[in-house]
Amino acid sequence: MQRLWALFLLLSACGTQDPTGAGMEPLRLASTSLPPAYLGEAYAVTFSAEGGVRPYSFSLEGRLPQGLAFQGGRITGVPREKGQFPLTLTVEDGAKNSRVQRLTLTVSDPPPPRLTLVAPPAQVEGPFLLLGRVEVREALGFQLELPLRDLSPDLASLKVASPVYLLDYDPEAGLLRLDVAFAKPLKDQEAFRLLLTPQRPLTPRLFPRVVFYDKEGKPLGEALKRGRPFAELLQMAQDWGKEGKELKGDLNGDGRVEGADLQALGQGYFLKAPAPFPGGGEGNPGPAEEEAP
Repeated sequence: MQRLWALFLLLSACGTQDPTGAGMEPLRLASTSLPPAYLGEAYAVTFSAEGGVRPYSFSLEGRLPQGLAFQGGRITGVPREKGQFPLTLTVEDGAKNSRVQRLTLTVSDPPPPRLTLVAPPAQVEGPFLLLGRVEVREALGFQLELPLRDLSPDLASLKVASPVYLLDYDPEAGLLRLDVAFAKPLKDQEAFRLLLTPQRPLTPRLFPRVVFYDKEGKPLGEALKRGRPFAELLQMAQDWGKEGKELKGDLNGDGRVEGADLQALGQGYFLKAPAPFPGGGEGNPGPAEEEAP
């Protein structure tokens, strides 16, 4: 009798699943909205449910944009048309209970990449580190012009997320120019860091001009003027470290793409900077966002 009573207590503590769903948490959809989709970019979302009786089955009514498909509780694909698409999602559990959720899928043009500059938000008197991050969207490279009025860069301190870059600094114009190409698209990562020293106590306010290149190497805006096409820098990033006879990035013809080729590309790459170049130093925040490190 004592053994039966102990077994009863054990079963009571563990509980049992009622196949009818009685006494269980009510069935509900965990998905009440859809993340936005962007034209030409891979999209994937998986629906889920809670409560009720497993297993769950999902169905979707409404027209999906071209390029997307629904199967097995997932929407996947690459959207090829923009717009807002009303959908109705239904989940049914093992006890034939169901729940319905109305959703809207929005497909729009992808947002442009953003260069976020991370600098001290308050007045500084000594050297400080400036960080540049590529955020929001993938970029295969960028051209940057950064006015540095009342700020002196330590060019030897520059660290870049790619070995393929060209740098120019004109102290008379107070302008730093940095063009960077990546072997693979960069997103939500640090692109460069540079030590700056103020010539007087000031609160850093930076006004960069930047043009990004998308994952196909196309400029997102009008390219900045250079003595040679930025496409050559992009090609060098793709060929960097390779050996062969027909590498486009092999400018000196030695069968390898390395520093000597980058140095050759740099000859005459940057045009003479305008002088004086406005901006930098103190003032209102510029187009790039600034944050405290």
